[in-house]
Amino acid sequence: MPKLSFSRIGTWIRSKIFLYNVTYGLYMLDWWERYLFNTIMILLLCVLCYNGSRFTVESVKRLIWYMRAETGEDNFMTMPMGHHRSPSD
Repeated sequence: MPKLSFSRIGTWIRSKIFLYNVTYGLYMLDWWERYLFNTIMILLLCVLCYNGSRFTVESVKRLIWYMRAETGEDNFMTMPMGHHRSPSD
């Protein structure tokens, strides 16, 4: 395995940043416009990851609840989030 030097790694990172700037047209923006664009993109990515993880957890919980309902088990912990048992149940 070839030994990686910091200069090769730095060159590779700079080439990827350049490719990103050229692909999305950021090379023609000022430095503050690039930072603003990148900040907005990072915030959108964080919101997407957060909501995606919440959706995945809720979907798995609901799937487990449906699968256990077929077996006749009645357990409060397996109920979907947001559904509370009323006193008449």
